[in-house]
Amino acid sequence: MTQQTSIQAYKDIVPELGARQQKVLDLFTSREVLLTNNEIADKLGWRINTVTPRVFEVRQKGKLIARGKRPCKITGRTGITWGLPDMRTDLFEGVNL
Repeated sequence: MTQQTSIQAYKDIVPELGARQQKVLDLFTSREVLLTNNEIADKLGWRINTVTPRVFEVRQKGKLIARGKRPCKITGRTGITWGLPDMRTDLFEGVNL
């Protein structure tokens, strides 16, 4: 059986996000920053097929959420805007009320 201290030590040394996931997240410097996948691709100089899976992975980790829809500044088409979650939701994480 793995000791709890071993699990914590592992979590402390293994980064929560991969390098590309972190680059995506680094674009969101505040809650006011809202970007579509195509805008993220444009800012990073990546192809959309590289951005979309990274955004999905970051969303799965709860670091980004859908924050609305608006015309994309790159394509002009309506797209989902991603942004940072409301940090106040983290206050009660793991607390049984």
